Amino acid sequence: MPRTSTKAEAAPARRLATDYRLEDQVGFLLRKAYQRASSNLVERIGAFDLTAPQYATLARLYERGALSQNLLGRLVAMEPANIRDVVLRLKKRRLVATRRDPTDKRLILIDLTTAGTALVQQLIPIEIACTATTLAPLKSDQKKLLYDLLGRLAED
Repeated sequence: MPRTSTKAEAAPARRLATDYRLEDQVGFLLRKAYQRASSNLVERIGAFDLTAPQYATLARLYERGALSQNLLGRLVAMEPANIRDVVLRLKKRRLVATRRDPTDKRLILIDLTTAGTALVQQLIPIEIACTATTLAPLKSDQKKLLYDLLGRLAED
């Protein structure tokens, strides 16, 4: 019996530009590199029941101290709805706590709890090792160049 095909299967392959390749697009390469780095981290921190964005949130609070949710979201490159969900999950686990800003009572600050601080201190060496694994194919000067270039691309 002949197989029927869908419209998508029946459409002929097209090349809009002879010199276009997805592998040459910066967004595609950055996404693949991010996926590699993220999977290295998630494999190791998964045992702690954390996602990469949750770890980034904890690490940023460790670096900076108490922050407003809005600023925290910007500092970890998350949309407001996403940072809200991450903070709620971390708060439910008692890794972060909220309090009013003493100088501006309208502002709610998010900060690490003692448990959150202890967890971040345990995870930082793991994250450093994950970064080393991700960057292992590169020579020292290439790593420095990569950081320089990514830093320039990531500037606000």
